[in-house]
Parts: sequence; structure tokens; C-alpha cells
Amino acid sequence: IFIFSVSLQSEVYRMEMADGAENMNDSTMALLGRARVYCASDEQCASAVRQKLRAWGADGCQVDDIVDRLTDEGYLDEERYARAYCESKMLRSGWGRLKVAYQLRLKQLPRAAVDAGMAAVDDEAYMAVLEQAAMKKAATLRGADDAERRRKLTAFLAQRGYTMDEINQVITKTLQQ
Repeated sequence: IFIFSVSLQSEVYRMEMADGAENMNDSTMALLGRARVYCASDEQCASAVRQKLRAWGADGCQVDDIVDRLTDEGYLDEERYARAYCESKMLRSGWGRLKVAYQLRLKQLPRAAVDAGMAAVDDEAYMAVLEQAAMKKAATLRGADDAERRRKLTAFLAQRGYTMDEINQVITKTLQQ
């Protein structure tokens, strides 16, 4: 990991010198280099980069300039971030569409990027994850009757961010098994 980080930092430094960044002062160039490494290590959204830059001591003008530059250079792409986030949370963490959309709105992503991210997730894989979560939870439920088990399972899946249509579709299958 250390070797990768060092080579990544030297590549970033080489790019800084090659792309004519004479109009930026030294502190802005240093922040830009750190931000490039931060964005290259993992997919980031603009609001997270802005927050990180402020934590590093950048002023408002520097933050805007650096975020614009990172976007132009391809380090930041809101739609790419939304697709990666949706896939990760919906298919690997078992979150529903409502919870993922809410979290992306908190990250101040544009509506178009959120919609593109949601559309990128395969519906069959999404429903398979939902069914698996419902079956796993149903196996642990202890209730007096089916109505109690249904209520508990509905509450669990709603807390995960699934819509009521999705929940009702899956609960009928799950409780019959």
C-alpha cells in the first residue's frame, strides 16, 4: 500500500507540473495535490471533497477552484459516484431505494445523478437482496401469530429503506415459506 501511495503521489506531482498550474499559489497547489490523492484512492462526491478541503484549511475561493479543477480533470464525477454508491449500498449492504436516495440527497448530489445511480442497479439483483434479507430476518422472528411476524418484518424492511410495494411483494412470499 505504501509503494502505491508513493507512486500515486509522484504521478500527481508530475501531472501538476505538466498541466500549467502557474496561476495557482503554492498552498492551493499543495491542497490540490492532496485532493487528487484523496479522490484517486476512493470514489468521492464534491461535498465530501469540499468538507475535507475546509478541514485542511482551505478558504472558500480555494475550495471552489480546486473542486472545479478536480471535476475538469475527471477526479470528481457526481454520476459515477452515485452509481458506485447505489451499487454498494443496495446490493452489498442491503439498503432500500428510499434510504439510498435520502443519503445521496444529504451528500448534496444533483437529482439527475441520483436518478442515474438508481437506474444503474439491476432490479433482479436488488429484489434478490431484498428477498434474502427478508428470509434471514423471518427466520429469527418470534411472534404469537402471522400478523405479529408480518408487522415485525415490515418494520425491519421499512427501516432498511424499502418501499411498501417492495415490502408487501416480498413478505407474502417469505411468510408462506
